[in-house]
Amino acid sequence: MRSARVLSLFASLAILVGACAGGQPTGGGAASPSTAKAVPGGAVTFALEDDPIDFDPLRSRAFIDRNVHYQIYDSIVRIDSSGKIVPWLAEKWEVAPDGKTITFTLRKDVTYHDGSVFDAESVKWNIERYIKTQGSARSGELASVDTVQVVDASTVKFNLKAPFAPLLANLVDRAGMMVSRKAFETATSPDDFTRKAFKAGTGPFMLTEAVKNDHITLEKNPSWWGKDKDGSALPYLDKITIKPITDSSVRTTNVRTGDAHVANSIAPKDVAGVKTESGLVYQEKPAFGFNSLIPNRKPGFVFNEARYIRAVSMAIDRKEILDKVYFGIGVVGYGTIAPSHFAYDPSFKPFEKPDPEGAKRLVQEVGKGPLQFEVLVAAGDALLLQRAQLIQAQLLKADIKMDIVQLQFAEILKLQNDHTFKGLTDIGWSGRIDPDGNTYDHVYSGRPFNDSAYSNKDVDKFLDEQRATSDQEKRKAALRAAEKIYAVDDPARIWYRFVVAQLLTVAKFKGLEPYPDQIIRFQYGWLQK
Repeated sequence: MRSARVLSLFASLAILVGACAGGQPTGGGAASPSTAKAVPGGAVTFALEDDPIDFDPLRSRAFIDRNVHYQIYDSIVRIDSSGKIVPWLAEKWEVAPDGKTITFTLRKDVTYHDGSVFDAESVKWNIERYIKTQGSARSGELASVDTVQVVDASTVKFNLKAPFAPLLANLVDRAGMMVSRKAFETATSPDDFTRKAFKAGTGPFMLTEAVKNDHITLEKNPSWWGKDKDGSALPYLDKITIKPITDSSVRTTNVRTGDAHVANSIAPKDVAGVKTESGLVYQEKPAFGFNSLIPNRKPGFVFNEARYIRAVSMAIDRKEILDKVYFGIGVVGYGTIAPSHFAYDPSFKPFEKPDPEGAKRLVQEVGKGPLQFEVLVAAGDALLLQRAQLIQAQLLKADIKMDIVQLQFAEILKLQNDHTFKGLTDIGWSGRIDPDGNTYDHVYSGRPFNDSAYSNKDVDKFLDEQRATSDQEKRKAALRAAEKIYAVDDPARIWYRFVVAQLLTVAKFKGLEPYPDQIIRFQYGWLQK
């Protein structure tokens, strides 16, 4: 009953979702798997694209944060490298016939880094904190949950307001990550905890040091519950040092010189070289993430006028961006639904060719003179500036003037969250395995990641419809109807590319493979002596 019911009610995903028992992690593998046996011990350095902002999953809004979260926190379920949902802190689950209740059976061998016990009460506290805390970035992902009920120490029941197909997919990530209540309540304040989440997780590594804009240290959790395929204890590594390096070429150079062992965001111009370079291993696979230009549609801001957003979307040349900036890595995109999602439609190409003349006519139709605005771009990476400059040149062909302003990534996120940026921002999204996770919170009225302050009652209606049914074809129809509105008719953003998951390692760092969410699973990595 468990597998069939979960598949029918909760698995409207691009790939099959599993609900098998067990839940032990299994070893990863490189592009050419080594026959050598994994060796415990050693330390590695991870070159990350920016400095993590929030270690508290409740507050976090950035991809860079998740690179730490996935090491120090376990979630209720996870995905394997193919994108299939697998047991994690929950060994199994069962969905009621009406789809309104899901009961999780939890592992009994898990403790937090601070020694406190992980159990059903802990799950209840975490989920309620995510739902009820003012300003929680997880509230939209868990909006379907009405109550959380402790059945016994290892059994917890989620009572839903209505059947909700994407729930399991949401529990893979931060909405399902478990934080020690003791560690959180010991902190002097939530602001203090979000940068000092020491001994706060159950994951394979413990956060032991965080020096802003310099480095983060993670040390092995000797009591982690995970085992490899041979039954040996995970993780293998003793320590991970994370160094924020904003310039993508410098990150690659650090791996080349051995100053870092791994990076997961590689400059496209460097990819051809590292693929054949002795001493390095490069891997990639399709991912669910996208790149988009985010307008501020609030009253009083230039892009409150939807025709301006459509004009920008018409004027840019997505294929030129893909070819000249990304060297063909990735796929041209027009919305939130990626090629690997079940709801993807390859014929949906509303802006396949740039139309600067059409864009000019739209701006003239508004009747307020030439369109001019600023775009905020994260500072420190020449690739991001190059991308903005190419878009700037494309828009000039439509007599649209875009001024480029560089700010720190964290500053841009705050302006987005506060809806106070003047024009556009150019920030990527790492993607989710269900198209709802790529879409709902980004365009539904009032949701936490709706940085454009977009609101369209028809979009809201279609997105609510797809959440309430387990019928994949009905979900697809509703998602497609919504995408046509928020990407074309009444645009919420300007989407232009779907990304790939990248992984670059030194040859002696074994056991890793890319995941479609672009997050490294360090528990499987080991150093060849």
